[in-house]
Amino acid sequence: MPNTRVIALAAVVAVATAPALAQKSKNTLRIGFYDPIPGVDLVYDPKGETALTARAVFDTLIGYDERTRKFKPLLAKSWKTVNPTTYEFVLRDDVRFHDGSPLDADDVVYTLNFLADPKVKFRIKTRFLWIAKAEKVDRHTVRVTTKGPRAVAMARFAVSIPIFPSDVHGALKNKAAFGKKPIGTGPYKVVSYDPNEGVRMVRNPDYRHGPAGSIENIHVLPIPDVQNQVAQLITGGLDVIHNVPKDQADNLGQNPELAVTVSNGILYRYIAFDAIGRTGNDDLKDVRVRRALIHAIDRDSIRRNIFAGGDAVQKMDSICKPIQIGCVYDVKPPAHDPGKARALLKEAGKADLKLQITTLPEARKVAEAIVGYLRAVGVKASIKSVTFGAYRKLQRTGKIQTLVHQFSSGGVPDTDALVSFYFGSKARNYYGDKQIAGWMKEAGSSFDIAAREALYRKIFNRINEQAYIVPIASLPSVFVHAKDLEIDKGIINPFGAEMSRIRWK
Repeated sequence: MPNTRVIALAAVVAVATAPALAQKSKNTLRIGFYDPIPGVDLVYDPKGETALTARAVFDTLIGYDERTRKFKPLLAKSWKTVNPTTYEFVLRDDVRFHDGSPLDADDVVYTLNFLADPKVKFRIKTRFLWIAKAEKVDRHTVRVTTKGPRAVAMARFAVSIPIFPSDVHGALKNKAAFGKKPIGTGPYKVVSYDPNEGVRMVRNPDYRHGPAGSIENIHVLPIPDVQNQVAQLITGGLDVIHNVPKDQADNLGQNPELAVTVSNGILYRYIAFDAIGRTGNDDLKDVRVRRALIHAIDRDSIRRNIFAGGDAVQKMDSICKPIQIGCVYDVKPPAHDPGKARALLKEAGKADLKLQITTLPEARKVAEAIVGYLRAVGVKASIKSVTFGAYRKLQRTGKIQTLVHQFSSGGVPDTDALVSFYFGSKARNYYGDKQIAGWMKEAGSSFDIAAREALYRKIFNRINEQAYIVPIASLPSVFVHAKDLEIDKGIINPFGAEMSRIRWK
């Protein structure tokens, strides 16, 4: 549990002390990260914090504007769909990588074929396995063939596929090391990386083909403890901190030298169950038990009292968000009803159920609240709090009975991304639902929006009926920062912000 005396002291200091060393005068931005920084590469380190740095360093073929919900040119100045499995992109001829080398078709072909190569192993490989091959048509034209019709292809081209320099990346024996000295075409370039000192970036003065940043220097520092980040912010060592707990965000917001920005994008927190007994424990295979556990939890109270962000914390009755294509459903999760929870547990013969909840530190308070509700109906629940690396190992090896975590769909504005994440990967599939697998495959290969929505309606209804994965609430990105800093809201980047859309006033 957090040290309440430390929190209280931090709150008092926050109100009384101004961040005297804010770096507006030096046109520098300093950001605190909680997780270790292994590099700047979303392929080998796919998580929210990496999304902030990597998407500033690398460009994709096309862009996506979450305000208009339309795709737009980026590295490719134009594109066309040749047929349902073939796409052709015409690249700009004036883009250079950060090392000065020109971008051309060889770089795009190399990157796509590397990501899709089944022999190349990295986490969330399913993001790229739909690509059959990429071919060079001429110096600035690329043709991409998919393994079948893929409705999510354009969204993936816009969000999931950073373009690497073929000569530099291709020469590396250990591709995972690329993120330590990354070279992209984006609005910021990395000038130094150190696992302890963090990442230093500078604005790319030659960036012309997309939204350019205005801040000259950015320093991302790994500071794993929220109390230390708060201390650094209020004494001028940081300019912005992220995902601040509710009580501290409220207290820090009273400081006239600080501001709080809440950005509600695509992230949410959820609870999920081992519905097929991968852990060797069959208790949760009974849908009555899973439904009982959801009946026990007052999700609305947790949303109001534990999540930071105030009114921006949205109630969710499905694991998809309206910004995503295909987010349709009729069936809601089981409502809060402790009496019904007890009755279902008794009916299933599990009135003395023991449950272990795995979570990560950032979601621990939510997990603690859930434990309280479960104990109130007789469930002996406990928490196992782990690091991200430990969580991934437990997940792969089928050792997570119940999970309280968060997900962002990788920032992809299409429900295919989240359905395939949970139900398309053996490592993450704790549900084994053949009906969902069939609907998912059919929906992913259809370009008919109405037909896709009809299939996703079945998928999301069944997820709620079976109580496989239930959202707790949306998870806004809560930033506390120097008052002279502006952060654009509503961005679907998993971090909740983009480097090029943060600015000093």
